[in-house]
Amino acid sequence: MSAARHPRTWQHHPDTPLHEPSAEQTSSTSRPRPASVSPLPVDLAQPSSPSAEETVPSQWLLHGQDTSIVDRNGSRPVSPGDVARLQSMRQHLKAIDNAHGGGAALPMADGYLRREIAPLLNGNHRDPGSRNLIEVVAEFQHDVGWMAYDASQQRLATEYFTRALRSAHAAGNRLLGARVLAAMSHQAIYLGHLRQAIDFAQAARAATRQVATPRTVAMLAAMEACAHAAAGDARQCHKALDEAANAVSLITTGQPEPEWLDFDEGGYWGHAARAYRDLGQPRQAEEYAQRSVGLCLPGHSRTHAQRNAIQATAHLQMGEIDAAAAAAEQVVREAWNLHSGHVFDEVAQLTAAIAASDTPETRDFLEQARELLAARGPRPDTKPTS
Repeated sequence: MSAARHPRTWQHHPDTPLHEPSAEQTSSTSRPRPASVSPLPVDLAQPSSPSAEETVPSQWLLHGQDTSIVDRNGSRPVSPGDVARLQSMRQHLKAIDNAHGGGAALPMADGYLRREIAPLLNGNHRDPGSRNLIEVVAEFQHDVGWMAYDASQQRLATEYFTRALRSAHAAGNRLLGARVLAAMSHQAIYLGHLRQAIDFAQAARAATRQVATPRTVAMLAAMEACAHAAAGDARQCHKALDEAANAVSLITTGQPEPEWLDFDEGGYWGHAARAYRDLGQPRQAEEYAQRSVGLCLPGHSRTHAQRNAIQATAHLQMGEIDAAAAAAEQVVREAWNLHSGHVFDEVAQLTAAIAASDTPETRDFLEQARELLAARGPRPDTKPTS
């Protein structure tokens, strides 16, 4: 990975509207906060019911925030302790999601968001802690959206992603908004909405062009590459992958990063493997999937299983049935510890693809996979057709 650009420092301008940054904006590692904060958008903690058209990225990039506020009767200021407690709980629930899947974490996270966070939104939103609260709410909503997405509750996921985007907008946090758009791009690929997936990914990159660290650039470019690959556009996919690779080579320790931004070299190889799989280039997909598995972050069991599934699919595309069965068997072993609609769906697809083969390796896999699917498998209506 050759360096193609200089690292950009992370700057945060809460007072700047979320359209494309102007040339006058300068780099800074500080995060200035105004003395007063804009009123909190109504009902930030509760999911709404947006139509598909209401989730387009242009609304986040161009439109002003909702200036209505919630009822403040019986309100109190938001304290640093409130924000610290919510952030700690968010991190614990996200760790459960990473280790055991969205289906395991969603009931707890959704309930906590409604019970514990909603009352705080009645507070005085001109105190200094309110912007911190809104940022934590946005992070929480993004995480719950991701859990719902993994739990095959697509409508709920879209509602939470949309709400997270509005909250990030209200907090003036471009990087967090871009992270939400990347998640929405991921979901759009899954649902087959490929033009929308590309739009989301490109909007995320446009909004952070002057504020992104190399780690952010790498994450968003890799997501755009996956969207182009799913759409069959190899040229644009390779261009985005090159940009992601260049950015990964510039990642250094000590750069100011949000706590939730953990994209790394393993993430790059995982996205590249997925992209090459979707482009029908299985040799690269298998090689990159193998690299990504070896670099998987501790505690990210779902990601580990998904990268093994990409490797199994690549073997299938190359006609290496026994190697595919061996990799798929590892996915099944990991899936027993997960409540992940995505992983169960991948096991079901691998089962269907390998079912016609009759070797000792494939028989072992099919027996284990069918046992898993009978006990834990996806419902037939969890992925909408498009």
